[in-house]
Amino acid sequence: MRIIFDFLLNDFLTKPVILIGLLICAGYLLKRESAARTIVGTISAMVGIEMVIFGGNQFSSTFKPIVSAVSKATGIQGYIMDSYAMKATSQEALGDLFGLMGYSFLIAFGVNLLMVYFGKYTKAKGVFLTGNAGTAHAQSVLWLVIANLAVNNTLAVIITGILVGVYWSYSTTLAVGICDEVTGGAGFTVGHNQQVGLWFFGKISHLFGKKEQDAENLKLPGWLSIFNNNVVATCVIMWIFVGGFMMPLGISGIEELAGGSSWIVYMLEVGITFSMDMVILLTGVRMMCAELTESFKGIQEKVVPNAVPAIDVAALLPFSPNAATLGFIFCTVGTVISIGILILVKSPIMVLPGFVPLFFSGGPVGVVANKKGGIKAIITCCILLGVIQTFGSIWAIHLMQYPQGVGWSGMFDFSTVWPAITQIMNWIGKLLP
Repeated sequence: MRIIFDFLLNDFLTKPVILIGLLICAGYLLKRESAARTIVGTISAMVGIEMVIFGGNQFSSTFKPIVSAVSKATGIQGYIMDSYAMKATSQEALGDLFGLMGYSFLIAFGVNLLMVYFGKYTKAKGVFLTGNAGTAHAQSVLWLVIANLAVNNTLAVIITGILVGVYWSYSTTLAVGICDEVTGGAGFTVGHNQQVGLWFFGKISHLFGKKEQDAENLKLPGWLSIFNNNVVATCVIMWIFVGGFMMPLGISGIEELAGGSSWIVYMLEVGITFSMDMVILLTGVRMMCAELTESFKGIQEKVVPNAVPAIDVAALLPFSPNAATLGFIFCTVGTVISIGILILVKSPIMVLPGFVPLFFSGGPVGVVANKKGGIKAIITCCILLGVIQTFGSIWAIHLMQYPQGVGWSGMFDFSTVWPAITQIMNWIGKLLP
Protein backbone atom coordinates (compact mmCIF):
# COMPACT_ATOMS: atom_id res chain seq x y z
CA MET A 1 0.00 0.00 0.00
CA ARG A 2 2.84 2.37 0.88
CA ILE A 3 4.47 1.68 -2.49
CA ILE A 4 1.26 2.62 -4.30
CA PHE A 5 0.89 5.77 -2.18
CA ASP A 6 4.47 6.85 -2.91
CA PHE A 7 3.99 6.20 -6.63
CA LEU A 8 0.80 8.27 -6.79
CA LEU A 9 2.30 11.15 -4.83
CA ASN A 10 5.87 11.26 -6.12
CA ASP A 11 5.76 9.77 -9.62
CA PHE A 12 2.29 10.45 -10.97
CA LEU A 13 -0.05 13.09 -9.54
CA THR A 14 2.65 15.65 -8.73
CA LYS A 15 4.46 15.35 -12.08
CA PRO A 16 2.55 17.57 -14.53
CA VAL A 17 4.46 16.27 -17.57
CA ILE A 18 3.56 12.64 -16.84
CA LEU A 19 0.01 13.36 -15.70
CA ILE A 20 -0.89 15.55 -18.69
CA GLY A 21 0.85 13.14 -21.06
CA LEU A 22 -1.20 10.21 -19.77
CA LEU A 23 -4.43 12.21 -19.94
CA ILE A 24 -3.73 13.21 -23.54
CA CYS A 25 -2.87 9.61 -24.40
CA ALA A 26 -6.17 8.48 -22.82
CA GLY A 27 -8.03 11.15 -24.76
CA TYR A 28 -6.68 9.97 -28.09
CA LEU A 29 -7.38 6.33 -27.21
CA LEU A 30 -10.96 7.23 -26.32
CA LYS A 31 -11.24 8.97 -29.70
CA ARG A 32 -9.95 5.75 -31.31
CA GLU A 33 -7.05 7.53 -33.00
CA SER A 34 -4.30 5.44 -34.58
CA ALA A 35 -1.35 4.30 -32.50
CA ALA A 36 0.99 6.58 -34.44
CA ARG A 37 -1.22 9.65 -33.90
CA THR A 38 -1.60 8.84 -30.20
CA ILE A 39 2.16 8.46 -29.68
CA VAL A 40 3.02 11.61 -31.62
CA GLY A 41 0.36 13.67 -29.86
CA THR A 42 1.28 12.44 -26.40
CA ILE A 43 5.00 13.04 -26.78
CA SER A 44 4.49 16.44 -28.44
CA ALA A 45 2.28 17.58 -25.57
CA MET A 46 4.73 16.29 -22.94
CA VAL A 47 7.60 18.12 -24.60
CA GLY A 48 5.42 21.24 -24.80
CA ILE A 49 4.47 21.25 -21.11
CA GLU A 50 8.11 20.57 -20.19
CA MET A 51 9.08 23.67 -22.17
CA VAL A 52 6.42 25.70 -20.36
CA ILE A 53 7.72 24.54 -16.97
CA PHE A 54 11.35 25.09 -18.01
CA GLY A 55 10.63 28.59 -19.29
CA GLY A 56 8.78 29.48 -16.09
CA ASN A 57 11.59 28.14 -13.91
CA GLN A 58 14.12 30.11 -15.93
CA PHE A 59 12.25 33.34 -15.23
CA SER A 60 12.53 32.64 -11.52
CA SER A 61 16.17 31.58 -11.56
CA THR A 62 17.11 34.72 -13.51
CA PHE A 63 15.39 37.25 -11.26
CA LYS A 64 15.34 35.74 -7.76
CA PRO A 65 19.03 36.60 -7.13
CA ILE A 66 18.40 40.17 -8.30
CA VAL A 67 15.42 40.63 -5.99
CA SER A 68 17.37 39.16 -3.06
CA ALA A 69 20.37 41.41 -3.72
CA VAL A 70 18.25 44.57 -3.92
CA SER A 71 16.42 43.66 -0.70
CA LYS A 72 19.75 43.17 1.05
CA ALA A 73 21.20 46.40 -0.35
CA THR A 74 18.24 48.51 0.78
CA GLY A 75 18.47 47.07 4.28
CA ILE A 76 14.74 46.32 4.46
CA GLN A 77 14.13 43.12 6.39
CA GLY A 78 10.85 41.27 6.67
CA TYR A 79 8.78 38.38 5.40
CA ILE A 80 9.13 37.32 1.76
CA MET A 81 6.13 37.20 -0.56
CA ASP A 82 6.94 34.14 -2.65
CA SER A 83 5.39 30.71 -3.21
CA TYR A 84 8.69 29.05 -2.30
CA ALA A 85 8.72 30.99 0.98
CA MET A 86 5.24 29.66 1.72
CA LYS A 87 6.40 26.09 1.08
CA ALA A 88 9.43 26.54 3.30
CA THR A 89 7.39 28.09 6.12
CA SER A 90 4.66 25.46 6.11
CA GLN A 91 7.14 22.59 5.89
CA GLU A 92 9.11 23.95 8.82
CA ALA A 93 5.94 24.62 10.82
CA LEU A 94 4.56 21.12 10.22
CA GLY A 95 7.80 19.46 11.28
CA ASP A 96 7.22 15.74 11.89
CA LEU A 97 3.65 16.11 10.57
CA PHE A 98 4.87 17.08 7.10
CA GLY A 99 4.26 13.56 5.78
CA LEU A 100 0.51 14.05 6.29
CA MET A 101 0.59 16.50 3.38
CA GLY A 102 0.50 13.59 0.93
CA TYR A 103 -2.78 12.28 2.31
CA SER A 104 -4.31 15.76 2.14
CA PHE A 105 -3.20 16.08 -1.47
CA LEU A 106 -4.73 12.75 -2.49
CA ILE A 107 -8.02 13.55 -0.76
CA ALA A 108 -8.08 16.95 -2.48
CA PHE A 109 -7.47 15.41 -5.89
CA GLY A 110 -10.20 12.84 -5.26
CA VAL A 111 -12.66 15.55 -4.20
CA ASN A 112 -11.77 17.56 -7.31
CA LEU A 113 -12.39 14.60 -9.62
CA LEU A 114 -15.69 13.73 -7.95
CA MET A 115 -16.95 17.30 -8.16
CA VAL A 116 -16.12 17.49 -11.86
CA TYR A 117 -17.58 14.04 -12.54
CA PHE A 118 -20.84 15.19 -10.94
CA GLY A 119 -20.56 18.55 -12.67
CA LYS A 120 -24.19 18.41 -13.71
CA TYR A 121 -25.01 19.09 -10.07
CA THR A 122 -21.88 20.83 -8.74
CA LYS A 123 -21.24 22.99 -11.84
CA ALA A 124 -17.50 22.30 -11.41
CA LYS A 125 -15.40 21.86 -14.57
CA GLY A 126 -11.70 22.32 -13.83
CA VAL A 127 -9.43 19.33 -13.14
CA PHE A 128 -6.36 20.64 -11.28
CA LEU A 129 -3.26 19.25 -12.99
CA THR A 130 -0.43 21.46 -11.68
CA GLY A 131 1.04 19.04 -9.16
CA ASN A 132 3.86 21.26 -7.90
CA ALA A 133 1.38 24.00 -6.96
CA GLY A 134 -1.03 21.39 -5.60
CA THR A 135 1.43 19.99 -3.08
CA ALA A 136 2.21 23.54 -1.91
CA HIS A 137 -1.52 24.10 -1.36
CA ALA A 138 -1.91 20.83 0.54
CA GLN A 139 0.94 21.44 2.96
CA SER A 140 0.21 25.13 3.52
CA VAL A 141 -3.51 24.70 4.14
CA LEU A 142 -2.81 21.69 6.37
CA TRP A 143 -0.71 23.93 8.61
CA LEU A 144 -3.39 26.66 8.59
CA VAL A 145 -6.01 24.11 9.67
CA ILE A 146 -3.83 22.69 12.45
CA ALA A 147 -2.76 26.14 13.69
CA ASN A 148 -6.20 27.76 13.67
CA LEU A 149 -8.69 24.95 14.33
CA ALA A 150 -6.51 22.93 16.71
CA VAL A 151 -8.18 19.63 15.72
CA ASN A 152 -6.57 16.18 15.76
CA ASN A 153 -4.32 15.17 12.89
CA THR A 154 -6.77 12.85 11.13
CA LEU A 155 -9.53 15.44 11.10
CA ALA A 156 -7.03 18.11 10.01
CA VAL A 157 -6.03 16.00 6.99
CA ILE A 158 -9.66 15.40 5.99
CA ILE A 159 -10.66 19.06 6.40
CA THR A 160 -7.60 20.15 4.40
CA GLY A 161 -8.34 17.71 1.59
CA ILE A 162 -11.96 18.85 1.32
CA LEU A 163 -11.11 22.57 1.46
CA VAL A 164 -8.33 22.31 -1.14
CA GLY A 165 -10.35 20.02 -3.41
CA VAL A 166 -13.34 22.37 -3.38
CA TYR A 167 -11.03 25.33 -3.99
CA TRP A 168 -9.43 23.59 -6.98
CA SER A 169 -12.82 22.68 -8.42
CA TYR A 170 -14.43 26.11 -8.26
CA SER A 171 -11.45 28.44 -8.66
CA THR A 172 -10.40 26.70 -11.87
CA THR A 173 -14.01 26.75 -13.09
CA LEU A 174 -14.27 30.48 -12.42
CA ALA A 175 -11.26 31.05 -14.68
CA VAL A 176 -12.60 28.96 -17.60
CA GLY A 177 -14.42 31.83 -19.30
CA ILE A 178 -11.61 34.38 -19.24
CA CYS A 179 -9.03 31.74 -20.25
CA ASP A 180 -11.16 30.81 -23.28
CA GLU A 181 -11.46 34.49 -24.19
CA VAL A 182 -7.74 35.17 -23.86
CA THR A 183 -6.62 32.04 -25.71
CA GLY A 184 -9.30 32.01 -28.39
CA GLY A 185 -10.81 28.77 -27.10
CA ALA A 186 -7.61 26.77 -26.51
CA GLY A 187 -9.57 24.48 -24.20
CA PHE A 188 -7.76 24.87 -20.87
CA THR A 189 -8.12 26.83 -17.66
CA VAL A 190 -5.56 27.82 -15.03
CA GLY A 191 -4.72 25.69 -12.00
CA HIS A 192 -2.17 27.63 -9.97
CA ASN A 193 -2.33 30.37 -7.30
CA GLN A 194 -4.30 33.20 -8.93
CA GLN A 195 -7.24 31.76 -10.86
CA VAL A 196 -9.77 33.66 -8.71
CA GLY A 197 -7.69 36.76 -9.40
CA LEU A 198 -7.88 36.16 -13.15
CA TRP A 199 -11.66 35.89 -12.89
CA PHE A 200 -11.85 39.03 -10.74
CA PHE A 201 -9.75 41.19 -13.06
CA GLY A 202 -11.55 39.71 -16.04
CA LYS A 203 -14.73 41.20 -14.58
CA ILE A 204 -13.42 44.70 -13.81
CA SER A 205 -10.72 45.39 -16.45
CA HIS A 206 -13.16 46.85 -18.97
CA LEU A 207 -13.86 49.69 -16.52
CA PHE A 208 -10.37 51.10 -16.93
CA GLY A 209 -9.77 51.19 -20.66
CA LYS A 210 -10.72 50.05 -24.13
CA LYS A 211 -9.77 46.63 -25.45
CA GLU A 212 -9.07 48.20 -28.85
CA GLN A 213 -5.92 49.72 -27.31
CA ASP A 214 -4.31 46.29 -27.38
CA ALA A 215 -0.68 46.21 -26.21
CA GLU A 216 0.07 43.67 -28.95
CA ASN A 217 -1.30 45.91 -31.73
CA LEU A 218 0.65 49.01 -30.82
CA LYS A 219 2.36 50.17 -34.03
CA LEU A 220 5.19 52.66 -33.63
CA PRO A 221 6.74 54.78 -36.41
CA GLY A 222 10.35 55.19 -37.50
CA TRP A 223 13.08 53.63 -35.42
CA LEU A 224 10.48 52.94 -32.71
CA SER A 225 9.10 50.26 -35.01
CA ILE A 226 11.62 47.87 -33.45
CA PHE A 227 9.13 47.63 -30.58
CA ASN A 228 6.56 46.15 -32.94
CA ASN A 229 8.51 42.90 -32.57
CA ASN A 230 7.51 41.14 -29.35
CA VAL A 231 10.93 39.59 -28.75
CA VAL A 232 12.76 42.90 -29.22
CA ALA A 233 10.18 44.89 -27.22
CA THR A 234 10.39 42.45 -24.29
CA CYS A 235 14.18 42.55 -24.32
CA VAL A 236 14.49 46.35 -24.40
CA ILE A 237 11.77 46.90 -21.78
CA MET A 238 13.53 44.47 -19.45
CA TRP A 239 16.88 46.27 -19.96
CA ILE A 240 15.25 49.49 -18.81
CA PHE A 241 13.28 47.89 -15.98
CA VAL A 242 16.12 45.76 -14.61
CA GLY A 243 18.51 48.71 -14.85
CA GLY A 244 16.18 50.89 -12.79
CA PHE A 245 15.41 48.10 -10.31
CA MET A 246 19.10 47.41 -9.65
CA MET A 247 20.07 51.06 -9.10
CA PRO A 248 20.33 50.61 -5.29
CA LEU A 249 23.12 48.09 -5.88
CA GLY A 250 25.42 50.52 -7.69
CA ILE A 251 27.86 49.39 -10.37
CA SER A 252 30.01 47.45 -7.91
CA GLY A 253 26.98 45.64 -6.52
CA ILE A 254 25.73 44.68 -9.98
CA GLU A 255 29.18 43.36 -10.92
CA GLU A 256 29.30 41.35 -7.69
CA LEU A 257 25.91 39.86 -8.59
CA ALA A 258 27.28 39.14 -12.07
CA GLY A 259 30.20 37.19 -10.64
CA GLY A 260 32.76 39.82 -11.51
CA SER A 261 31.81 40.38 -15.15
CA SER A 262 30.87 43.76 -16.63
CA TRP A 263 27.65 45.30 -15.28
CA ILE A 264 26.69 46.38 -18.79
CA VAL A 265 27.11 42.88 -20.19
CA TYR A 266 25.17 41.40 -17.26
CA MET A 267 22.19 43.70 -17.79
CA LEU A 268 22.18 42.95 -21.52
CA GLU A 269 22.25 39.23 -20.79
CA VAL A 270 19.31 39.50 -18.37
CA GLY A 271 17.13 41.19 -21.01
CA ILE A 272 18.11 38.69 -23.70
CA THR A 273 17.58 35.73 -21.35
CA PHE A 274 14.11 37.03 -20.45
CA SER A 275 13.17 37.24 -24.14
CA MET A 276 14.57 33.77 -24.80
CA ASP A 277 12.51 32.33 -21.95
CA MET A 278 9.39 33.95 -23.43
CA VAL A 279 10.12 32.33 -26.81
CA ILE A 280 10.53 28.94 -25.10
CA LEU A 281 7.20 29.44 -23.32
CA LEU A 282 5.48 30.46 -26.56
CA THR A 283 6.76 27.40 -28.42
CA GLY A 284 5.86 25.06 -25.58
CA VAL A 285 2.35 26.45 -25.21
CA ARG A 286 1.69 26.08 -28.94
CA MET A 287 2.80 22.44 -28.88
CA MET A 288 0.83 21.61 -25.74
CA CYS A 289 -2.38 23.45 -26.62
CA ALA A 290 -2.66 21.88 -30.06
CA GLU A 291 -2.67 18.37 -28.57
CA LEU A 292 -4.56 19.25 -25.38
CA THR A 293 -7.48 20.79 -27.25
CA GLU A 294 -7.78 17.90 -29.67
CA SER A 295 -7.24 14.96 -27.31
CA PHE A 296 -9.37 16.21 -24.42
CA LYS A 297 -12.40 15.98 -26.67
CA GLY A 298 -12.18 12.21 -26.20
CA ILE A 299 -12.34 12.52 -22.39
CA GLN A 300 -15.17 15.07 -22.60
CA GLU A 301 -17.18 12.90 -24.98
CA LYS A 302 -16.65 9.52 -23.32
CA VAL A 303 -15.99 10.11 -19.61
CA VAL A 304 -16.58 13.59 -18.13
CA PRO A 305 -18.58 15.87 -20.46
CA ASN A 306 -17.76 19.13 -18.69
CA ALA A 307 -14.12 18.52 -17.75
CA VAL A 308 -11.57 21.23 -18.55
CA PRO A 309 -7.85 20.69 -17.82
CA ALA A 310 -6.43 23.25 -15.37
CA ILE A 311 -2.74 23.79 -16.04
CA ASP A 312 0.18 26.06 -15.08
CA VAL A 313 -0.57 29.79 -15.33
CA ALA A 314 2.54 30.29 -17.46
CA ALA A 315 0.52 28.88 -20.37
CA LEU A 316 -1.35 32.21 -20.60
CA LEU A 317 1.72 34.42 -20.99
CA PRO A 318 2.56 33.81 -24.66
CA PHE A 319 -0.95 34.78 -25.78
CA SER A 320 -0.05 38.42 -25.09
CA PRO A 321 3.69 38.71 -24.33
CA ASN A 322 3.82 42.53 -24.33
CA ALA A 323 0.92 42.65 -21.88
CA ALA A 324 2.60 40.03 -19.69
CA THR A 325 5.79 42.10 -19.47
CA LEU A 326 3.87 45.31 -18.72
CA GLY A 327 1.78 43.44 -16.14
CA PHE A 328 4.94 42.33 -14.37
CA ILE A 329 6.32 45.88 -14.33
CA PHE A 330 3.16 47.59 -13.05
CA CYS A 331 2.50 44.88 -10.46
CA THR A 332 6.01 45.68 -9.20
CA VAL A 333 5.11 49.39 -9.13
CA GLY A 334 1.99 48.65 -7.06
CA THR A 335 4.02 46.49 -4.69
CA VAL A 336 6.69 49.16 -4.21
CA ILE A 337 4.00 51.77 -3.48
CA SER A 338 2.47 49.44 -0.89
CA ILE A 339 5.81 48.78 0.79
CA GLY A 340 6.34 52.55 0.96
CA ILE A 341 2.99 52.89 2.75
CA LEU A 342 3.96 50.15 5.21
CA ILE A 343 7.20 51.98 5.98
CA LEU A 344 5.38 55.30 6.48
CA VAL A 345 2.84 53.82 8.91
CA LYS A 346 5.61 51.87 10.68
CA SER A 347 3.90 48.53 10.14
CA PRO A 348 5.07 45.81 12.58
CA ILE A 349 5.03 43.38 9.65
CA MET A 350 7.10 44.22 6.59
CA VAL A 351 6.90 42.17 3.40
CA LEU A 352 9.35 42.00 0.53
CA PRO A 353 8.37 40.95 -3.00
CA GLY A 354 9.67 37.77 -4.52
CA PHE A 355 9.81 37.40 -8.28
CA VAL A 356 7.10 34.74 -8.49
CA PRO A 357 4.07 36.81 -7.37
CA LEU A 358 5.28 39.82 -9.35
CA PHE A 359 5.59 37.94 -12.62
CA PHE A 360 3.29 34.92 -12.34
CA SER A 361 0.40 37.01 -11.05
CA GLY A 362 1.31 40.34 -12.68
CA GLY A 363 1.98 38.80 -16.09
CA PRO A 364 -1.25 36.78 -16.42
CA VAL A 365 -3.38 39.60 -14.98
CA GLY A 366 -1.72 41.88 -17.53
CA VAL A 367 -2.77 39.46 -20.28
CA VAL A 368 -6.36 39.40 -18.99
CA ALA A 369 -6.54 43.18 -18.47
CA ASN A 370 -5.19 43.80 -21.97
CA LYS A 371 -7.84 41.53 -23.48
CA LYS A 372 -10.66 43.37 -21.74
CA GLY A 373 -9.38 46.96 -21.49
CA GLY A 374 -6.10 47.44 -23.33
CA ILE A 375 -2.99 49.21 -22.08
CA LYS A 376 -4.77 51.50 -19.59
CA ALA A 377 -6.39 48.50 -17.95
CA ILE A 378 -3.00 46.78 -17.65
CA ILE A 379 -1.57 49.76 -15.80
CA THR A 380 -4.51 50.23 -13.43
CA CYS A 381 -5.26 46.57 -12.71
CA CYS A 382 -1.67 45.50 -12.16
CA ILE A 383 -0.89 48.37 -9.80
CA LEU A 384 -4.06 47.39 -7.91
CA LEU A 385 -2.89 43.77 -7.96
CA GLY A 386 0.41 44.75 -6.35
CA VAL A 387 -1.47 46.59 -3.58
CA ILE A 388 -3.88 43.68 -2.97
CA GLN A 389 -1.11 41.09 -2.87
CA THR A 390 1.00 43.13 -0.45
CA PHE A 391 -1.68 43.97 2.11
CA GLY A 392 -3.30 40.55 1.66
CA SER A 393 0.04 38.96 2.53
CA ILE A 394 0.15 41.01 5.74
CA TRP A 395 -3.27 39.54 6.61
CA ALA A 396 -2.12 36.00 5.78
CA ILE A 397 1.13 36.30 7.76
CA HIS A 398 -0.83 37.53 10.77
CA LEU A 399 -2.98 34.38 10.60
CA MET A 400 -0.33 31.80 9.78
CA GLN A 401 0.56 31.44 13.49
CA TYR A 402 4.26 30.89 12.79
CA PRO A 403 6.13 34.21 13.26
CA GLN A 404 9.54 32.65 12.67
CA GLY A 405 8.57 31.57 9.15
CA VAL A 406 10.34 33.19 6.19
CA GLY A 407 7.16 34.35 4.45
CA TRP A 408 3.97 33.54 2.57
CA SER A 409 2.89 33.13 -1.03
CA GLY A 410 2.00 36.71 -1.96
CA MET A 411 -0.03 35.51 -4.95
CA PHE A 412 -3.61 36.73 -5.40
CA ASP A 413 -5.62 33.74 -4.15
CA PHE A 414 -3.33 33.27 -1.15
CA SER A 415 -3.68 36.98 -0.35
CA THR A 416 -7.48 37.05 -0.56
CA VAL A 417 -9.36 33.73 -0.68
CA TRP A 418 -7.21 31.77 1.74
CA PRO A 419 -6.75 34.50 4.37
CA ALA A 420 -10.55 34.86 4.36
CA ILE A 421 -11.01 31.10 4.86
CA THR A 422 -8.29 31.08 7.52
CA GLN A 423 -9.93 33.98 9.34
CA ILE A 424 -13.17 31.98 9.53
CA MET A 425 -11.25 28.94 10.81
CA ASN A 426 -9.59 31.16 13.39
CA TRP A 427 -12.96 32.37 14.66
CA ILE A 428 -14.32 28.81 14.74
CA GLY A 429 -11.19 27.60 16.54
CA LYS A 430 -11.71 30.14 19.30
CA LEU A 431 -15.24 28.83 19.84
CA LEU A 432 -14.16 25.18 20.09
CA PRO A 433 -13.46 23.77 23.55
